[in-house]
Amino acid sequence: MANLDETAPPLTGYRVLDLAGPLGFHCSKLLADMGADVIKIEPPGGDEARRVPPFKDDSPHPEKSLYFLHFNTNKRGITLDIEKPDGRAILLELARKADVLVESYRPAQRDELGLSYQELSAGNPGLVVASITPFSDVGPWRDYKANDIAGLALGNLLYLAGEPGEPPLQPPGEIAYGMASTYGAFGIAVALYHRLESARGQHIVVSMHECSGHIAGYFIPNYGYTGAKPARASRKGEETDLYDPYPTKNGYARIFIIPVEQWRRLVDWMGRPASISGPEFEKMAYRRKHPDIVVAAITEFCRRYTKEELYEEGQKRRIAVTPINTVGEFMNSEQVKTREAFIDMEHPVIGKYAHFGPVPRLSETPGRVTRTAPLIGEHNKEIYGGELGMSNDDLIALRASGVI
Repeated sequence: MANLDETAPPLTGYRVLDLAGPLGFHCSKLLADMGADVIKIEPPGGDEARRVPPFKDDSPHPEKSLYFLHFNTNKRGITLDIEKPDGRAILLELARKADVLVESYRPAQRDELGLSYQELSAGNPGLVVASITPFSDVGPWRDYKANDIAGLALGNLLYLAGEPGEPPLQPPGEIAYGMASTYGAFGIAVALYHRLESARGQHIVVSMHECSGHIAGYFIPNYGYTGAKPARASRKGEETDLYDPYPTKNGYARIFIIPVEQWRRLVDWMGRPASISGPEFEKMAYRRKHPDIVVAAITEFCRRYTKEELYEEGQKRRIAVTPINTVGEFMNSEQVKTREAFIDMEHPVIGKYAHFGPVPRLSETPGRVTRTAPLIGEHNKEIYGGELGMSNDDLIALRASGVI
């Protein structure tokens, strides 16, 4: 699609049909923030994600889910039961006018619904279809269900988290979902670029399972080359040096020291306490053998300061000190405020709130957040009537039969 406004977001003019569940929410959100006209297609009554907490004022309501709100800003929304013949026919009509369709069905579900790439693109050879799946569309696990934690666990990231000899630690948030969605958005952008020359769409299949392994850093290539089982880094110093978070006046800060020059600068900053000032402590191996002495000295030092004071002074001294921020501290930091990372929004049901702006930032054609998440069926009349040419009587009949 041509974008005639040279300053408009780069995906302005592209239409995306969003049939994805949580596994693909972030994918269509990224596209919407970059200007794509994303149409969120929900079953009559609303997406299941509308029942996911937290809720505004802790009051469960399909229009008050902050989870749904976050992932669906910048999208228009319609209701459609694609399991009904009339609903599927409407979906195929919408697909004929779309550039991209994003879905997260397991392959067997996709086949049952008649939503294969061949069927979806039959009336629109330029359609790009992104299937964001737990395990792809091949292999013995192709039709298995998997949530976010399963993606991390099976992709080996969960194994790497935690102390040696202890159970793995579960990270917060939905990291595997986010990775799969981000890879999906990247694939869509590349496919649309390819379409500029070929005029042909294509089918993108993303495996959350593979994404977790792909982003695991050097562990996968190291195992592939040496066969060596990766070891977890220990907070207690057995595997790496000064890895601990240390208590401060107002929370925790993490200190990470490897080069001897950084160790010397840290000891000088601490006033050269006798317990760790000997030349033997300049050797990493020695510090690892005596973690209790090192940790005790640094803990006593850190308790004198706030984590922000440690961070600022650490930057001046070229020492890797990092505050461990809460959500509020992150959102209210001067760095985030200067970046203007959050945008003031107003939703018709929950009212005013701060919403994350587009990421990344483009200098010439920046993304924009222009609308809150849609209400259930908010754009039914606009899309079915205004764009597909249906009459009010048509809409009444479709609503009565449970299609919309």
